[in-house]
Amino acid sequence: MQTSKLPGKFSILTHQGQAEDMPWMELALQQAKLAALGGEVPIGAAIVMDGKAIAQAHNAPVSLNDACAHAEIQAIRQACQTAGNYRLGAQATLYVTLQPCLMCIGAILHARIGRVVVGCAQSRYNGDLKQSLLVYEQAQAWHPCVFETGYMAQESEELLGSFFKARRKQREQTIADLGSLLHLPNANKQTIEELAQLGFTVPQDLLQTGLEQVCETLAERSSVLKAGQHTQQAAILASLCDYFSGEPVRSWKQYL
Repeated sequence: MQTSKLPGKFSILTHQGQAEDMPWMELALQQAKLAALGGEVPIGAAIVMDGKAIAQAHNAPVSLNDACAHAEIQAIRQACQTAGNYRLGAQATLYVTLQPCLMCIGAILHARIGRVVVGCAQSRYNGDLKQSLLVYEQAQAWHPCVFETGYMAQESEELLGSFFKARRKQREQTIADLGSLLHLPNANKQTIEELAQLGFTVPQDLLQTGLEQVCETLAERSSVLKAGQHTQQAAILASLCDYFSGEPVRSWKQYL
């Protein structure tokens, strides 16, 4: 068993495929599928105590208009209500199909959950788990927690991959139907100039490059613009990154 031992209270282990964990991760995967059906990024979670699932939930930030409505947060809220205590304790195990982000790790530790079983680590938001936990190691308040990673990772990754592939395909068709790049959401004349400097002058240029590569290019340019205090155009390019990834249209002001 590979173990990454942090300086204090947290450990990161490679999950060893224990059969008793399968029904609970399958429950989390079912929740992830429900998220996808609702147009949410397919991430699911379940919390188990004393051999019983006391909560199951999935991603719902879009449908609830709630940035905090990640699968883990939703499940923790349910579990705390069921247990009648915001401290679930070391006997609680959280199963989640995708490695928790920094926000969700904070909620996990606040709830004093003792064990977290993780599916895959594929995400642009969650970063390196060890580095994320080191942030919390700097404080003395947290109780120990063990993270076991890589359990049923293939199933989790396939759900995410299929979801974003379908999203990108739909968005590709939308872009192919555009008469001009000026019809892109949030775009203005300066945005068109920025896109032209990057080699994108007509919608077909985006499709030939590939939307995934376009997103990487725009993200890099957005960072440069932000550093140069060109905040509006930086925000517009950031909004286009999400749009090209298949996410709903959002105002550029939300990216400031």
